[in-house]
Amino acid sequence: MKKTWKIRNLSFQNNLVLAPMAGYTDAPFRKICRRFGAGLVITELITSLGMCFQNQKTIDMLRFYPEEHPVALQIFGAYPEKMAQAAKMGEELGYDMIDINMGCPAPKIARSGSGGELLSDLSQLPLLFRTIVNAVSIPVTVKTRVGYRPNQPIASSVAKIAEQEGIAAIAIHGATVKQNSKGSRDWDEIARTKEMVTIPVCANGGIKKPSDVLEILSYTKADAVMIGRACLGKPWFFQDVLDIYNGEDPRIVDYRKPSSALIFDTLQEHIQLEISLKGENQAIREMRRPIHDYLRGLPKSGSVRDQVNKAKDSESLFRILRNYQSTFFHV
Repeated sequence: MKKTWKIRNLSFQNNLVLAPMAGYTDAPFRKICRRFGAGLVITELITSLGMCFQNQKTIDMLRFYPEEHPVALQIFGAYPEKMAQAAKMGEELGYDMIDINMGCPAPKIARSGSGGELLSDLSQLPLLFRTIVNAVSIPVTVKTRVGYRPNQPIASSVAKIAEQEGIAAIAIHGATVKQNSKGSRDWDEIARTKEMVTIPVCANGGIKKPSDVLEILSYTKADAVMIGRACLGKPWFFQDVLDIYNGEDPRIVDYRKPSSALIFDTLQEHIQLEISLKGENQAIREMRRPIHDYLRGLPKSGSVRDQVNKAKDSESLFRILRNYQSTFFHV
């Protein structure tokens, strides 16, 4: 049975959320994850300043498909008025929600005082939250981490401030900013936060196999689960979790191997969507890393990855993938 949840007036068909991931969660990947059952998808983090100053690369990142709804726009920045302006732009573009990035540990984000650096001084948060919430009529949410430094959990404090200032929900990654992706199964602060606030809490971090979703929900009592790296190259991960929800044995689903048809048909769809949206040259270049994710763990995939990196056009890329599939999977 699918687990439903709500954020204000928005209802979702299930409580599985595609995490925002830089360089990955563009419109084509979000569309595919929605098709495989993700209840909510979120853009990769997008600069509020780039939006405000109409940077073309930033504007291009704002495109989304109608099939993505409900879809959230994640923005980052350190200036409340600029963040509010970007949020308003997102609302006017038709996004269903605005999400504030308060967890990214990347140095270039940190240097601007954005992302995870916002956790270094909680006194700035009320004004930031209030300014963005007052600028839009759609829900505003926050994605953060359990803390800034190791062994100093503060997510529950952030959530209390967020709730007081009108934030509609909070997602918490089980690692601190300074840990980056290490220690991502520190779920105690997520559970503590759920006990302290009435707004929905989404748990994130430490998900590697479908049954981990059940574990994190049981441990934290969270309303939803945000899935990140586990679905890269495996967008059917969402369907696997839904199968468990619908009664299939978690032990079987965890170790079920996808068919070669599922892998290569999905990969082909992904590439074609990228080409249609961005043009051949950009799409072929940007798909190299996702293709590696789709092929990870397959027989002799190292050699084909080298060929993929050298492909200059879609015709040669599809030929490389067809030859690999027919050689090793007898199709």
